Amino acid sequence: MKLSECLNDADIKTLQKVARRYELSCSRHSKMELIQETLFLFRSSSFLEEQLPRWQARKENAVLRLILEPREWISNEELVGIFQATEGGETNIERAIEEGWLFPTTRLTGRTMYCIPVDLRERLRHKLVRQFTTRLETAEEGPLTFHEEGLAMIRDLDVFLEYVKHHEVKLTNDGSMYKKNLQQILELLEVGETPLQSSWRFGYGRRFHEYPDRFALLYDYAYQQRYIEEPENGFLRLTEASEKVTQVSALERQRSLIRFYLSLYRRPIPRLALVVQLLALVTEKWVLSRTMLSALESLVHEYYYDKVEQIWETRILGMMMHLGLIRTGTDENEQLWFQITKLGQQLLTQEALPAVTEESREAQRILIVQPNFEIVVTADQPLVTAELAALTELKQAGAVRVYRLTEETVLRGLSSGTSVSDWIEFIDKHSQTSMPGNVERTLREWEHILRARDGFKTS
Repeated sequence: MKLSECLNDADIKTLQKVARRYELSCSRHSKMELIQETLFLFRSSSFLEEQLPRWQARKENAVLRLILEPREWISNEELVGIFQATEGGETNIERAIEEGWLFPTTRLTGRTMYCIPVDLRERLRHKLVRQFTTRLETAEEGPLTFHEEGLAMIRDLDVFLEYVKHHEVKLTNDGSMYKKNLQQILELLEVGETPLQSSWRFGYGRRFHEYPDRFALLYDYAYQQRYIEEPENGFLRLTEASEKVTQVSALERQRSLIRFYLSLYRRPIPRLALVVQLLALVTEKWVLSRTMLSALESLVHEYYYDKVEQIWETRILGMMMHLGLIRTGTDENEQLWFQITKLGQQLLTQEALPAVTEESREAQRILIVQPNFEIVVTADQPLVTAELAALTELKQAGAVRVYRLTEETVLRGLSSGTSVSDWIEFIDKHSQTSMPGNVERTLREWEHILRARDGFKTS
């Protein structure tokens, strides 16, 4: 809806609040005069220039996210979630309505929904991007040498599936590939990586702690799309779905892979979708990496063992480069620069990117499942911890509690009627990280042991 439509749809009390805030000199009892005066005021570029900083006061991230949100309508629950991170919560929603850039309605579904008028949103987005760009150091010409991968990841996915099709890929007890097969696959890929040395890794996928970054994303995507499966016979194999993979264009497959990346990495990097949207809007020129990170300081935070700089350069810029969205290079002073690619401009459209809201769901994510079978609880939610206790034992009490999965506790929980599939679904709903593949596989093996031993029916 455009601003004129939103004003016409609004009740006279809302229009009167807007008029009082801006001291409009018109009759407060004539809806037509209120609409005309408000429209005249909001069409002034200098007015928006002056008011935008005031609208952002104490709620800058919330305003930024709403203006970049591609959907026209946002539910009351989502909006409350967005503003809860800022001072005032629901009070800020009322203030935004009084300020005249946010409008409620029940006309669509009977439930209260909110929208920013599309024409006003476009003007505000342009001003926000211009405001954001002034904080960056940019250049028309980039480094002499740079790295760009284009659609290489999709081609490497095909190479990986072809390898599995023609080789016996034996899996270890925890479901990962043996180093020999992994080494052979990595050497065949267009963009090579080396197998991991022993290190402590978690948070960015179900096989992230076993495979290097790029291949871990590629492998998890293939598993999520059901192109591959890890059966109990100990050999990785293709599924029927893998036979149809090439029927979809490379561009659409790349877009699907980007959505998967944003969904997977969004758990440890909650503002990832917003960061990517901003990068898509402001990086037509080459941008000095550290100035962009400085501008994004309120959106990028450290995640346990990952410092802010590592998340920025490896988890965000590095993966976006692997996905063909940006090119990166270093100058003579070893400073990192990046620029969006033509492929990135084609893929990172407003319609292609996911919504940046879903705050109510993110607030539920209080669990961190680690590859060593420990589950860290970061907040107090009794209903979640009660369910968690069904298949675990408490290892550490206190402000941050740690639970541990063991064969004994899992078999105990299964015997009392809990199913592994339902429990994994519960964990996925409340976890900040994907369940590590070795943990998921072992849970199913323990379930199989109980079924074979006692004839207990499990799902």
